[in-house]
Amino acid sequence: MEADERRRIIRDYLEQAEEAVVARTLASKFNVSRQVIVGDIALLRAAGASIVSTPKGYIMRSQIDEGVSEAVVCQHSPDDTKEELYAIVDLGGEVIDVTVEHPIYGLLKGDLNISSRLEADEFISKVQENPSALLSNLTEGLHIHTIKAKNKDRLQKIKEVLKSKGFLYQ
Repeated sequence: MEADERRRIIRDYLEQAEEAVVARTLASKFNVSRQVIVGDIALLRAAGASIVSTPKGYIMRSQIDEGVSEAVVCQHSPDDTKEELYAIVDLGGEVIDVTVEHPIYGLLKGDLNISSRLEADEFISKVQENPSALLSNLTEGLHIHTIKAKNKDRLQKIKEVLKSKGFLYQ
């Protein structure tokens, strides 16, 4: 199979997937290495495909763009990350990403797409395996989350809870 054909099939596969797909799965499907898939995804993005990389795998942006979202500035210690994520998802919110401002590189962003306690726990497990993994470690805990909720009222409630817990930066 030619590389162009493989990339077309990968794009179609992701568009039809109901959940995120890990590179390992795609590599096995096409009998190539995981790194080849990572390269294919990069080329698809460069060609305009809206593919998002999450801790759970790749997903098309069109599959996550429902509801209302807002950038919310937070600050807390690494030990409070789980509580912050739970506060958001327990109210039906989704943590789309995290962004920090680095003094040399500017804005650094990581896609998260965490919408449940299970996903929060999986993320925390990965962080515990690599303690330097949190982007907010670069900024003394200061970071920006894009939070998505089903409506403005729910988003406001999430911000109120984050404020009451001392996580909302003011």
